[in-house]
Amino acid sequence: MVRAFWLGLLALGLMLASPAVAKPHLFDDDAAPLKIVLTAPFPELIRNDRGTVLAHYAASLVVTDGDDPAITLPIQVSARGISRRIAGYCSFPPILLTFDKASAKGTLFKGQKKLKLVTYCRTPPDYEQRIRLEFLAYRLYNMITPISLKVRPAEVTYRNSLTDAGVTRFGYLIEDINDAADRNDRDKLSGTTHQVSLRQLDPHAAAEAAMFEFMISNLDWDMLAATPGTECCHNIRLLAAHDATPATATAVVPVPYDFDFSGYVDAPYASPPASIADLDSVTQRYYRGYCASNGEVASVAAEYSAHRDQMLALIANDPVLTQGFKDKTTRYLGDFFEILNDPSRLQRMVINHCRPN
Repeated sequence: MVRAFWLGLLALGLMLASPAVAKPHLFDDDAAPLKIVLTAPFPELIRNDRGTVLAHYAASLVVTDGDDPAITLPIQVSARGISRRIAGYCSFPPILLTFDKASAKGTLFKGQKKLKLVTYCRTPPDYEQRIRLEFLAYRLYNMITPISLKVRPAEVTYRNSLTDAGVTRFGYLIEDINDAADRNDRDKLSGTTHQVSLRQLDPHAAAEAAMFEFMISNLDWDMLAATPGTECCHNIRLLAAHDATPATATAVVPVPYDFDFSGYVDAPYASPPASIADLDSVTQRYYRGYCASNGEVASVAAEYSAHRDQMLALIANDPVLTQGFKDKTTRYLGDFFEILNDPSRLQRMVINHCRPN
């Protein structure tokens, strides 16, 4: 009896000390949607969000994570993004949340410095559906490779003051690229346009990313180039081995993000790049992967085909998408899988359509 008592205590101690009961990570795959109340001077932020130098505003972030008590954090907010903000596509811009390290300690946001919050853009319901589709795009790519950005869904209430009832919309947080690098035992590779050459890219990872962009029909990216004066690359971040530099890095992995210009999302403001002729709509698929990765196309196509049912189920079972958006998206992704399963179409539309550099 005594022995059983002490064994029971030992088992209890081990259970309490076990990592299995540790607090979930912010971007755990099965994490439930956060409930967020964000209070900030949004009218002022929106008035000033078209400039190149963006102001930071003091704000309050109240977050409820499942059954846990709500936490309140003092943060700063600023507008972010380029197309949705500067071009005026959105009446409400995407937001950057900047955390105070000391205040965030011991909370779900411990260790976070800056997080991107994707907002509702405009008020019509269709916009929220498209924001949801973009959120799911990240989840689709997570199925292909862990070297990808994770996202956390949220029900966000935006308030101008503590007495304002606010407006509540779906939104989501995007994992910081440095956290994604740490999770995959790599570093973010910082550089400018064309500092990294084609031969330095990991051919398989480059093919995975290019195939994903082809699947969602997104042309708003580049693995090697960026707008002059900005960090490389356009809607792609590069990960490499620890301590690598743009001059020494090998097997560099591209990590795509920002998919609102894709045909899969089919945003009302999206249009094909002027540099690519004969495209009337973003929904027309156009492969932009590199010929250097053509040797990986067959294995990458097999990877995507193996995830077909899982990907389609993600769309079909989503609790936020309307049936109309589910049906449209399922048909659109279905056409992609038909291309993969047709050797002649795969050869013509992908392998023969590659970029030499």
